[in-house]
Amino acid sequence: MRRLIVLLAFAAAASAAENPNMLVSTSWLQQHLRDPQITIVDAGDRLSYETAHIPGARLVALNDIVAGRNGIPNELPDPAVLEQTLRRAGIANRGRIIVYARDPIAAARLFFTLDYAGHGDDVALLDGGVKKWMKEGRDVHVGAPLGVVESSFVVHTQPEMIVRLNAMRMLTITASRDVAIVDARSPDEYIGATPGAGITQPGHIDGAINVSWNENLTGGETPVFRSVAELRDLYRRAGIDDDATVVTYCRTGMQACVDYFVLRYLGRDVRLYDGSYIEWSQAPVAAAMVTP
Repeated sequence: MRRLIVLLAFAAAASAAENPNMLVSTSWLQQHLRDPQITIVDAGDRLSYETAHIPGARLVALNDIVAGRNGIPNELPDPAVLEQTLRRAGIANRGRIIVYARDPIAAARLFFTLDYAGHGDDVALLDGGVKKWMKEGRDVHVGAPLGVVESSFVVHTQPEMIVRLNAMRMLTITASRDVAIVDARSPDEYIGATPGAGITQPGHIDGAINVSWNENLTGGETPVFRSVAELRDLYRRAGIDDDATVVTYCRTGMQACVDYFVLRYLGRDVRLYDGSYIEWSQAPVAAAMVTP
């Protein structure tokens, strides 16, 4: 058990300063629309994409980057399948990747997926997404993608970014301020008042701290991320030490990606429990604990 804590905490010491390049503004993207070193990616669905998308954007359908596994929804797909999906979308294997969506959760999930694929340092989210882009009256393209050529994108999986069920069990019985568990669901789900679909035992993982995904955002109908200072204060007020490694989870691993993105943006060492609470609530309480 102690070996897991040491391994999780080790990387945290190397993370200190925020990563400002992980977030770009609509005005910045407008200036770089024709930059050949920029690949713009719409994370959503084909209907929404064809209704209106940022000129030049590639489409990565959210349904194509999640998979059901052993009855648990929204798991990462097999690496070979993921690689082929990103190649077919024309995601470049060089330069920067700018991700946007109509929903911050979708954009953050694609960021996490690309981070897991070994390209996180090249990815940024468009702050405010396509909603802010359109509200500002910027150009959009209607219809199917134009001139998409299959790329040679290579996936280099980073399995250490994923925390599995047995490791989560170990963390709950090994109390340490070096590792914080963050529940990104709503307060009602966290306390068990609203269980959520598929949840057999309402509540939260023992020792988890609730930082709901939408607390990272402000702006109403066109949400943008809070300032670095506000985000740092949000997690400090929640009781998370500045140098702690953080493991995020939610119901199925989607909302938790917003917290995951923000913590990476802040320079924190962060992992995702992708099975999340739907797996946790369904797992036999008396299951044998296996050291990874």
